[in-house]
Amino acid sequence: MLTTYIPNTVEEREQAGITDVDIVDAVEYYRTSRAQDDGAPNKLLFSGLEAAFAFDAFHLAEHLLTQPLQIIVGDVPGGFGSYRDGFELFNRARSEKKDIFVVRGASHYDLYDKPDATAKALEKLES
Repeated sequence: MLTTYIPNTVEEREQAGITDVDIVDAVEYYRTSRAQDDGAPNKLLFSGLEAAFAFDAFHLAEHLLTQPLQIIVGDVPGGFGSYRDGFELFNRARSEKKDIFVVRGASHYDLYDKPDATAKALEKLES
């Protein structure tokens, strides 16, 4: 059985009553002209969800993250956990030189392409 990652349109999201900032922003990013791509059909096999839910990208963080590390997150947390994950990764990394920078007023998706948010992130990286 096929299912979708996110609602296909802003209208579909609104009709479903979904208001979490990460879903709102994901639909507005991936399912509108902002970043929609014909090669990304927003479909997956329902049976493939188990592997996605069980995936732990941080399970080797303590061993692999020893180099200098800069993490940038927005301070608008959503259901996907990017804000929380940024701090978890920061805390788990064994890097001696590490920093976490929080872009005030930015969501995860704002950091993709919103000029105000990306300018602050780039300014931090340039310094």
